[in-house]
Amino acid sequence: MNHHLALALAALVASAACCQAIDDVIIAPTRKKLEEEKSRTGSNSSEKSKEIAYSVKVTSRSFKELQNVTVKYNIYYEDNELGSKSEGDIKTVSGSQALPSLLNNKPVDFDTKSVELTKDALDGGWYFKGGGKNIAKDRVVGIWFRAFDAEGKQVGEYANPSTVPKKQKWKE
Repeated sequence: MNHHLALALAALVASAACCQAIDDVIIAPTRKKLEEEKSRTGSNSSEKSKEIAYSVKVTSRSFKELQNVTVKYNIYYEDNELGSKSEGDIKTVSGSQALPSLLNNKPVDFDTKSVELTKDALDGGWYFKGGGKNIAKDRVVGIWFRAFDAEGKQVGEYANPSTVPKKQKWKE
């Protein structure tokens, strides 16, 4: 019985070694603020804009070196308009980063493209006659990363919040 168990275990290990799994690459993004600016957009309103990006740490959990890994990403944000009565539009910033080599437990870092988020606000005592928003604030609603090996097989994924893949479409 032990002999059969050992053979089954050896077959399992051999089959796992030949194939990459979706969790072979760990993706860990951290949000960072790049720039912030305040200004007057008119005599009765102000605007505050900030530029953000994500610093991404990519780590291989595979026992062998992974060559030519590509990490693709989408940053989804809600673009709200001052004076509007409707919900903001969801916009996307997409990009990718080629990583020539990933060694086991040796993280590689890169930064995503930046996203500009604004907050527009009417001064106190002012309002829109039609009932539009007095404050319009853009916000990130989700981020989604996917890592692919040299053959195009997905070897890693990260989404925050976890519902992003259900609510948003992946954009290349």
